[in-house]
Amino acid sequence: MRVKTGDRFCFDGRAKVETADDLLFHDYYTRTPQIRLTDDAVSNAATEVLLDGSDVARLVECAVRHPSLNMRHAVLTSIWNHPDSFREILRFGLQAPEAFSEIRKIVDEELGKGLPADRQPDDPAGSTLLPKLPLPAHLRRRKR
Repeated sequence: MRVKTGDRFCFDGRAKVETADDLLFHDYYTRTPQIRLTDDAVSNAATEVLLDGSDVARLVECAVRHPSLNMRHAVLTSIWNHPDSFREILRFGLQAPEAFSEIRKIVDEELGKGLPADRQPDDPAGSTLLPKLPLPAHLRRRKR
């Protein structure tokens, strides 16, 4: 994270990201979830940035539309590595409203493709990343 004011750097280093307490408005019913960014290094004057839900939405939208492939992959990898988020996106794609007909079309096309013949679920070699290797010579003669 780089925090800069004019030509002066306030902070330049790794950011620690954590959830913050919800911002409670004066009506005591409206809550805004927040994320806290702080400097990862231990220092006396910690730099702190609080982002609310709309800030994070704009940030993720910008990252997903970024011209650099690495930035887009950073967002997608975060989603793929979080099963509940992936489940929500998959569920939305399967049950997308008519307004999102393009998404429904993409999901139907991908589901229609199915698994390739060499990666069928009943094939134990297809469930691993590496191909199945033959048994070594000293184990071939053993009976199970």
